[in-house]
Amino acid sequence: MLNDIKSTCVINWQDLFKRIPDEEIIVEFALSFVKNSRKLMESLHQAVASGDPEQIELFAHALKGSASNMGAIGLAKIAWQLEKSASEQQIDTAQEWLTKIDAEFQAVNAFLQQPDWVQQAKDSACVENR
Repeated sequence: MLNDIKSTCVINWQDLFKRIPDEEIIVEFALSFVKNSRKLMESLHQAVASGDPEQIELFAHALKGSASNMGAIGLAKIAWQLEKSASEQQIDTAQEWLTKIDAEFQAVNAFLQQPDWVQQAKDSACVENR
């Protein structure tokens, strides 16, 4: 059974603002993040479907970095677990991790589609649980 990784917030504003201390740039970055992450998700799905640990590791690593930069810490943590499993050639749980990644990515994407997501992110109390 896979460890449950849960986050009480979708975007960690403090983490994001430390990386990019300009709200206008953050909003532009969020648009780019969604677009690029969709492509990464497609590639990750293909890698998992083909059972290629090197490709799984590559795309999970890219997603982890992108999510981390966006303050999507929950997504980054799950992507890291898949990356780690693939690097250890343990791809038997890849589909399960991918299902968790899909759910978290959908939550991040839905959150970023809200017109007031910046304010919501600022107002949330982000506490990560493992």
